[in-house]
Amino acid sequence: MDWRSDQRNSELFDLIDLVWCVEEIEIARLRDLCDAHGIHCETFIEAWRDLCNEAHIIISQAERRMH
Repeated sequence: MDWRSDQRNSELFDLIDLVWCVEEIEIARLRDLCDAHGIHCETFIEAWRDLCNEAHIIISQAERRMH
C-alpha cells in the first residue's frame, strides 16, 4: 500500500469509530432511570435503534472501501 491508501484507511477507521459510538449508549441504564422517574423514553430508544441501523450502513460502506 502507498501512503494515500494508508491515509484513506486511517480516515475510514476514524469514520467507523465516530459512528460506532452510538451503540455504546447505555440504553438499559437510560430506561431504568427514566422508568424510576416516570419519564417517557420510548421515542428516544426507537430513534437510537434507527441510528444504530444507519451506523451499520455507514460502517459497511467504509469497510468495503478499505478493501
